[in-house]
Amino acid sequence: MSEDWNVLIVGGGPAGLAAAEAAAKQGVRTLVLERQNEIGYPVHTSGGSWVSDMEALRIPRHLYHPINKVVFVSPHREVPLQYNPVVACVLDVRGVYQHLAGRAVAAGATLRMRHTVEQTLMENDRIAGVTAKNHLSERVEFRADVTIDASGFSRHIGVRTEMGKAFHRYGYGAEYDMYAPNYPQDELYLIMGSQFAPRGYAWAFPRGNGRVRLGVGVLHPDSDDDARAYLDSIVRDLPQLTTKFKDASPIEYHTGLFPSEGPLQRFSRDSLLLAGDAGGHGSTLVGEGIRFAIYSGQMAGAVAAEAVKAGNTSSAFLERFDKRWRARFGRDMDISYMINKRIANYTDEQWDGALDLMKRLTPAQMAQALRGDFTAGLVMGVLARNPSLIATGGKKFLDLMLERINKPVVQTV
Repeated sequence: MSEDWNVLIVGGGPAGLAAAEAAAKQGVRTLVLERQNEIGYPVHTSGGSWVSDMEALRIPRHLYHPINKVVFVSPHREVPLQYNPVVACVLDVRGVYQHLAGRAVAAGATLRMRHTVEQTLMENDRIAGVTAKNHLSERVEFRADVTIDASGFSRHIGVRTEMGKAFHRYGYGAEYDMYAPNYPQDELYLIMGSQFAPRGYAWAFPRGNGRVRLGVGVLHPDSDDDARAYLDSIVRDLPQLTTKFKDASPIEYHTGLFPSEGPLQRFSRDSLLLAGDAGGHGSTLVGEGIRFAIYSGQMAGAVAAEAVKAGNTSSAFLERFDKRWRARFGRDMDISYMINKRIANYTDEQWDGALDLMKRLTPAQMAQALRGDFTAGLVMGVLARNPSLIATGGKKFLDLMLERINKPVVQTV
């Protein structure tokens, strides 16, 4: 069996669904292949995000839970930050994904569930589509003018077409989604240090109605530790959370992988685009991917549709996706990766020192840094509030950040 489409998207996650909506809105025939039985399952992410982005992306208010208080914890320090109005939120991950799916269908896209991609079709060194096994175990050939690999960490099409090797450095996360009747639903915790999260961090993310996501993420191969082994000890041994998790019990268990190598050199070639985690488009600073995947998917879907309508699916045309993405996100992602590599090997003493620095920043400055919105004003503000950085060598690193911030941005097409 064979089918012909204008835009074929592999993966029904946030990048793929956003790409489908963007492409279908331009009137091109758009298909999404998703290997799971349902959109948004299983959950692979904790869902931490930002209210301003959810508003910009038109995510309904009932699909994210606002957070008033963010608490940083290191082995011997604690820094609480209050936000009014709120800036951070925790997503209903499954609800957000299914909302994006509904938008894609409403725009005219077609979704096929339980379709597992098996091979990539190549013609004259161009990607012509894929073969997939459907829900009846039948093999179907899907041909398309443009294929978008939005398959996430696995990067199925990108790896097979030499658009990048399998990820070597990555975050591995394990998480309980708990019912915790005594946990304050407006407090989010970020926990650093070797006792609970070596080469990574742990978190407690409330998401409303008594539910809390408690997780641990560890960087591999920076560390050989298994994130799963630390989950129970957080509730049992971390004083700040012991009483808050009294009478709590997990009702879901999630694991996930997040690429931690920075963005690929290229996201496009003849007839192919890579979007979301497949292109390394998430922030390595705190392992945040969902909002970036949606933005990336929107850009990829728009460029794919433009290429189809122009009758030009060459690498030269599709490269405008690379340029648009880098113009908007490239600089901040580069800085996030610089910071990630710097803090990945922090000792407990260094984490205590980092929290001492945080104490001298305003809540707004901390939110801006966590969000990955790096500006010269932010860097200078950090120096102004922490003059000791000049003597301890931290200024050299901040100078590198300033150099990257002031580097000219590639113009969009």
